Amino acid sequence: MINQFKTFYNDRKRIVEDFILSEITAEIQANFNANLAEAVLYSLNSGGKRLRPVLLLSTYLTTNQTIPKDVLYLAAAVECIHTYSLIHDDLPSMDNDDYRRGVLTCHKKFSEAMAILAGDSLNSFAFYLLSKVVPSSQDLSLHRDLLQLLHQGSGGPGMVSGQVEDIQFEKDFSRFSEETLIKIHTKKTGALFIASMLLGNRLNPNWKELENDIRDYAEKMGLLFQITDDILDEESSFQELGKNTQKDAKIGKLTYPSLLGMEKTKAYRDEIKNYLLEKAKSFCPKANIFFYYLPVYIAERKN
Repeated sequence: MINQFKTFYNDRKRIVEDFILSEITAEIQANFNANLAEAVLYSLNSGGKRLRPVLLLSTYLTTNQTIPKDVLYLAAAVECIHTYSLIHDDLPSMDNDDYRRGVLTCHKKFSEAMAILAGDSLNSFAFYLLSKVVPSSQDLSLHRDLLQLLHQGSGGPGMVSGQVEDIQFEKDFSRFSEETLIKIHTKKTGALFIASMLLGNRLNPNWKELENDIRDYAEKMGLLFQITDDILDEESSFQELGKNTQKDAKIGKLTYPSLLGMEKTKAYRDEIKNYLLEKAKSFCPKANIFFYYLPVYIAERKN
């Protein structure tokens, strides 16, 4: 079954890649300043897991068989947001990373100013892509709901506030607690997971019925992803991750291993993974292979 999950994942990732490489890339090249477009596409097309758009597609497919263009616009929007966040996270004033996915980060390849502007343009471009979704005549609140979901996940209420709190707690071990760490990563990492899945769900006719289960699953998946990231940062190498490792400990960043120790961190990872395996049974009553095996994939990944 895990091999079938990987097939689903890779097929959906390929659909996202093809759409970004064709339609999204062409629109950016046609409408952005040429130097800006080069920097934007350098980061947007540099690979990665495309996890957030795949989550969006997979949520939509829980009650549908095909993927319309509207869903692909939403998938591209969340990937634009994710890419912008990585460009800004890598800046000298933030995490100060030289490499991402095995290649130079945007500010190292171009300049710090260009990286800031590339991130800015991807942020606003994501919201523009929502305007391309065509609502039915019976669903007049669709655009409002899509805008709210993306803002809550990527803006001040979600990802950005999580990043601010992550910075605020650097080197201040006196205020460290597990509750604080969960709060930070529910926003910093989990909020965009939640938005991705709820955006995919919003295009389903029975979206209200599934919303609470999806929100809970996505929030816990965000924690699982971050815990696994913290473990990999401690135990992996540049060759495996494509970026410098063990930086969090050096700068005094609040992480699960620094708070709990590695043994308890791995136990907590497994606890959340098992919770999600059970949650998937109620979230997808027909034993949806993708969402059942996703926690295993996330917890056992090597990069």
